Amino acid sequence: MKKPLLLLFFAFIVVHVSAQSKTEYHNMQEFTILGRPMPNQTVYQRFSDTIKNLLRKPVWDLSKNPTGFAVYFETNAKEISAKWKTGSSVVFQHVAGTLVKGVDLYGLDGGTWYFAGVGKPNAAVYQEANLVKDMDGSMRQYLLYLPDYETCDSLFIGVEAGATIGKPQQNYFEGQKPLVVYGTSIVQGASAMRSGMAYPAQLERRLKRETINLGFSGNGQLDSMLAVIMSGIDASMYVIDCGPNLTPAMAQAKTVPFLRQLHALKPQVPILIVENILYPTAKFNTVTKQKITEVNQIFKDAYMLLKKEGMRNLHYLEAKYLIGDDGEATVDGAHMTDLGFYRITLAIEQKIKSIEK
Repeated sequence: MKKPLLLLFFAFIVVHVSAQSKTEYHNMQEFTILGRPMPNQTVYQRFSDTIKNLLRKPVWDLSKNPTGFAVYFETNAKEISAKWKTGSSVVFQHVAGTLVKGVDLYGLDGGTWYFAGVGKPNAAVYQEANLVKDMDGSMRQYLLYLPDYETCDSLFIGVEAGATIGKPQQNYFEGQKPLVVYGTSIVQGASAMRSGMAYPAQLERRLKRETINLGFSGNGQLDSMLAVIMSGIDASMYVIDCGPNLTPAMAQAKTVPFLRQLHALKPQVPILIVENILYPTAKFNTVTKQKITEVNQIFKDAYMLLKKEGMRNLHYLEAKYLIGDDGEATVDGAHMTDLGFYRITLAIEQKIKSIEK
């Protein structure tokens, strides 16, 4: 072979390999998006703009976080990347950046979801990361969880040129109505390391059903409008976990009316009341201990009253076994670590299964 032809041949190989390895990005809107509580809403926020004035401002502001949203897709790609745009204003001392504005990838293998890679935020607004690489090219389903505590204006999933990517041919979640979880910063995910470790996300994968995360940091306060919103979701169950954001006076005034309203709007859907977790610091802080004791007693009294009145489909989960009693389940005495989230997931999962027997 003459030298010019040899050089031309190698140039072709280099160009061909480069073309094959080029990453092609796809808008998340091309795929199935799990976790959206309202139809026809803005893709990247939980509530529609049409109800903005019906909510307290902090609830509305937090609803602009795509908490619990997961892009559901399948691909035979050997590597997966992501580009996404976030807000830049949220910083917590007790919450990892990977939860606040990272993305979290899970892959399905043998019928079980496994962590596959995390997109670490690496800029103020415009994020880009390789999530997983060096895979074997098998067709597989994935869930990519969006940020829990920041806005997300756009997200693109990247695979190498020539790889197939699209909506799953067989829906893992088919036939199951969504689970709706309403609550506080704990429901929203603080202080898990990744959005896939928030307990609603763990329940989604373990129970094989879409989960709607209505966690609002500091603002899970049994607002009447949330009962209306929840009743508009064709749910399998409503989980109410608002204890940490309620004073005893608030719990006394709002628990029974909220439960009556939600039940009246959707009487056929089970409601599970979850007690305020037992903060480890309550062993030492008498004020904290008294608050938890009073709120949980109010919850229990409300449950007993409504059951006595004949309310069906109302269930109760005590705090005793939610996060363990070794004191190792939180980062600051209230917000849970991944260990705490794993424990509460197992407890709520077990209760849900017992209700649905």
